Amino acid sequence: MPREFDGPAPAMGPDFRFILRVLAAHKTLIILIVLALTALSAFAVSLMKDKYTSEALLLVDNRQVRVVRAEDQALNSITPEDGAILSEIEILKSTAVLSQAVTDLKLATNQEYNPPVQADETKPFVERATAWTREQAHAVFGPELPGVVQAVLAHGDNMTKDTHLRETRAADSIDGVLDRVRRNLEVGVVGRSRVIQVRYTAGDPEIAQKVVDTVVRRYMETRQQMDRDLSTSAVAWLEDRIATLRKEVAAADTKVDAVRFKAGLVKNGTNGLMATTELEQARLRLAEATANRARAVAQAQTLERSAGNGGSLASPVVAQLRATVASISTELAQLSRQYGPKHPRIQELQARLNEANSSLQQEVRHEIGGVREAANVAIEQENALKAMIAKLETGYQTMAEEAVPLRTLEAEAQAKRQLLDSLLGRLEEVQAQQDNRAFPTAVKLVSAPQVPHEPSGPFRILMLLAGFVASLAVAIFIVFGIELFQRRIRTPETVRRILGVGTVHIVPHHSTRGTRGRLDQIFQNHPFSLFSESMRALFRNHLSDLGPVGSIAVTSARPQDGKTSMSLAVAQVAAQAGRRVVVVDTDFRRSRIDGLFNLSAKKGLSDWVSGTATLDEIVHTSEDAPYAMIPAGRLMPETLDRFNVDGLIHLMAGLSPHFDLVVFDTAPALAVSDARIVCGAASKVLFVSRWGHTTASDLQAVADLGPIDHSKFVAVMTDVNLKKAASRGYQGPYNSYMATRKYYGDTTLRTAP
Repeated sequence: MPREFDGPAPAMGPDFRFILRVLAAHKTLIILIVLALTALSAFAVSLMKDKYTSEALLLVDNRQVRVVRAEDQALNSITPEDGAILSEIEILKSTAVLSQAVTDLKLATNQEYNPPVQADETKPFVERATAWTREQAHAVFGPELPGVVQAVLAHGDNMTKDTHLRETRAADSIDGVLDRVRRNLEVGVVGRSRVIQVRYTAGDPEIAQKVVDTVVRRYMETRQQMDRDLSTSAVAWLEDRIATLRKEVAAADTKVDAVRFKAGLVKNGTNGLMATTELEQARLRLAEATANRARAVAQAQTLERSAGNGGSLASPVVAQLRATVASISTELAQLSRQYGPKHPRIQELQARLNEANSSLQQEVRHEIGGVREAANVAIEQENALKAMIAKLETGYQTMAEEAVPLRTLEAEAQAKRQLLDSLLGRLEEVQAQQDNRAFPTAVKLVSAPQVPHEPSGPFRILMLLAGFVASLAVAIFIVFGIELFQRRIRTPETVRRILGVGTVHIVPHHSTRGTRGRLDQIFQNHPFSLFSESMRALFRNHLSDLGPVGSIAVTSARPQDGKTSMSLAVAQVAAQAGRRVVVVDTDFRRSRIDGLFNLSAKKGLSDWVSGTATLDEIVHTSEDAPYAMIPAGRLMPETLDRFNVDGLIHLMAGLSPHFDLVVFDTAPALAVSDARIVCGAASKVLFVSRWGHTTASDLQAVADLGPIDHSKFVAVMTDVNLKKAASRGYQGPYNSYMATRKYYGDTTLRTAP
């Protein structure tokens, strides 16, 4: 949880000290919430009734036939294993099986599964509302009702009839019973095995066992009857199909014999026709000769097109000659760079090159002639085969024409015989399965359901533990919500971060004991307390360097932050240090100094501002205080209009001959603008924030009023409970204060718990 109001957030990770501090600060609230919610959880758990669960185990044999059509049964089409298991589960949970179980156990008459129809006192809301509306309408309009009211009442009567009709139909059917049975019935696969687990939970252990036993028994009967019906249908289908195939096979054999006899065809050893075989072999040889001829002619044409250099020839002689020509050409090109065409060496190489080219061309022509001769031989072979095939086709044309349909008829007859053999084998298998002794069901009962002796739920200890954990989580959530929404200031770091000040002075918590708001008397009566030492440190460190005549404005963000008490305490410290001090109350709207010193009837600052009193008339003294006081006086409109910085400077100039220090008790800075006027005229500004009372929003609002003059701004945090702050892990100088508290001899004002 981010620390939005207790110092800067850490760089990363949760702040465990902050979490522990918040939990410790609200431990009482957490305990109360946890106890209350845990008690409610325990009460709710105690009201729960025991539940008993009975179970049975079924083994799915995927080797058995599981089909839904007679054709699949006949052709032995077996579904995949996973699909077969899921299919069995769906059949087991089907309405047909469950309705038979409900009927066998007479659950429709059991109030637990079929509650009675609502009594008259619990009529449907529409019926009760319509009756009340009709009664009120008659009371207002009399016996004759307006048409609109009658239409509304008629609509309500129709809705009531529909509701009763639905209730009647629900009572006559077992749909509600089936829904309750399905909610308590669990059917699933055990792990990755082929075992199906059937579980049922009920308040009565005998009913739980009976439901599982009846559901499993009805399922087994339904499944076995399905297999029998499918087998019977499969046998009938097979017998009909086999009879048809036998007729078709006999007809095909007869037709084959008739065609063979008519054509006078005989079979060779390979079960083929001799004339047809010879013709096919001749055609194969012709195809091979045609391919050879095409290859030889293409090679000859390629060589003739490239006759210049014989690049396509694979002859070693041609290759050698090409290498010689290339070598001479390379050497001639190199010498041509150095010598002219008339040089003897150049002429010699040119003669050798011409001779090599001539030899190459002669060898290429010789090779091309050989290839062309081979192509002519291939052409002659192809022509000879064509002549032989034409002769065979002329002699055996009639036989060839009769052999094609004969082969087709033989293939068709063979295919029908194979299908007939397959169906005959399948017929024998299915007929064997029709016998009850040789017809095991696809699912076998492995473990029969038993009457449970120990309840299967509810798990009260776990539920109570879960309730405790949930209540603890709710309590922590509430506590952190309270802490988040409060946003109270409890660390100096928060004040420094929001207001941008360098240091924040800590004034410890103190006990007023009947002197509420009179911190000056606590300082006077207990000069050696931790509070008194803190006030001395505040005055010496921040307020003692104001010169011969100085002024201090004491303000706060909101009321009841302790600014008036701090003003009097600062005046008391300065007076006991030898300063001549006067306290000026500038809070015209809610003055407290008037009431503390009984100065309400005397003239005050407002009278001096309005010009109705002199400076000597508004300065008063008291035997209870070593300093003088100027009360706020009566609030008048002209007072607020004339109250400004120049007037305050004139006031301080008039008080300077008689006093060394002027302490202004101002109004809250966020309430009125008077405090900003006083702070602008004063030498120092003492800003008071109360520990655990002032909020971060208040400080942010003060910071938004305008830039702060840090040269004269002093931030003070008062009423700090050091013991609580140190024990709850707040960041700040609290531990160092606690470490030195025993140094002070006055035990009556030690930090309160």
